[in-house]
Amino acid sequence: MAYYFFKTMADKGRNRLRALTGQKLEDGTPVDPTLNVQSDKTIRTIYPLGTMFVSNKLAQASGYYEAGQIYPVGLRDDEYKDAAHRPTEEMRRAYEVFIGAVGDDFRSDIPDEDEDSSRSRTSLLSKMKTNKKLNPPTIKEHGFYVERDNWYLLLRNIQNQVNTMMIGPTGTGKTELILLACKKLGIKCHVYDMGSMYDPVAGLLGVHRLSKGGVSTFDYAKFTQDIQEPGVVLLDELSRAPVTSLNILFPCLDSRRCLPVEIAGGEDVRNINIHPDCTFIATANVGAEYTGTMSMDRALVGRFFPVELDYMPNAEERKVLVKRCGIPDSTAKLIVDVATNVRSMYRKQELSASLSTRETLMVGELVADGWSLRRAMELVFLPLFEGTMSEGERGIIAKSLMSR
Repeated sequence: MAYYFFKTMADKGRNRLRALTGQKLEDGTPVDPTLNVQSDKTIRTIYPLGTMFVSNKLAQASGYYEAGQIYPVGLRDDEYKDAAHRPTEEMRRAYEVFIGAVGDDFRSDIPDEDEDSSRSRTSLLSKMKTNKKLNPPTIKEHGFYVERDNWYLLLRNIQNQVNTMMIGPTGTGKTELILLACKKLGIKCHVYDMGSMYDPVAGLLGVHRLSKGGVSTFDYAKFTQDIQEPGVVLLDELSRAPVTSLNILFPCLDSRRCLPVEIAGGEDVRNINIHPDCTFIATANVGAEYTGTMSMDRALVGRFFPVELDYMPNAEERKVLVKRCGIPDSTAKLIVDVATNVRSMYRKQELSASLSTRETLMVGELVADGWSLRRAMELVFLPLFEGTMSEGERGIIAKSLMSR
């Protein structure tokens, strides 16, 4: 039996269900991910936007699709609102296969790309998948996990010079993923910490300096050189950048592909063209808990291809902790269970902040260095929440740790 996979998203203020890419109908017609999917509105709207769903039916209608009964997939057991919403084991397994979390032994009934077509065999995606040098990073080799679809999408965008914004909670590996992609492709990556760039004019354009003879010369910023070279310019923490820097970046990110330097004087270059093989990649943390972030300008966001990352599946996060910290799997499971519970409470708006893989790794490293598990979690997790050991959010976390 074939299964189809979907994701909820906001479209003009409305909750929409859209099919994921790389699927086809029973007659072999590729599924169009831009069309709305008609389904049980009640079940899809009680789960957060971005939730994945599975169904065993999908039919073409006039300008849209009709799905069968849909089930949320990829959730923890305690995140299901009703027992009737739980997918079957076969559905869960099919979803894991579709996202590349398990091997191809289970793929017999899962829709895939048109591997039998000449177009698919010569496509960029097919070429990347058959190039072993571009294989996704693995926990065993790199201590890193990423969904295959997101990995190949990032590689595709870099090679096609598509501005890309990696969106997701802090600690989900956005920056590390970009650096790994550049390493695999064998290209340079110039990193700019946009959150700490307090003087964007000096940091992105340059400054006037007086020479020994009292003559003013314009000293171009390193950024002006990096954009004239092939490679990636990483605009890290762009959601924390001051508005001035965003205004400077606009012409770099649209069809103009240039950097105006009007403050340069004399015969200095005042318009710098972006190298044809230079790609801009940005990272952004989005959410109320990220204090200090700027409200993302819609015009700026629209200049990027969005790629959303989330926390890795529990089993994979445990493997990462075991690999990177050298702790037993049983210890890693306890750490991830606490973090997952906190993330669930955050999504339910019971807590104002979440816990990232960065924090779970800190706990694992403390345990590896001799701290007890409970004390390590207290030292890392509790300072992130307000209150006391008996009251407020810190009290909630403390009680959770005491039960371990």
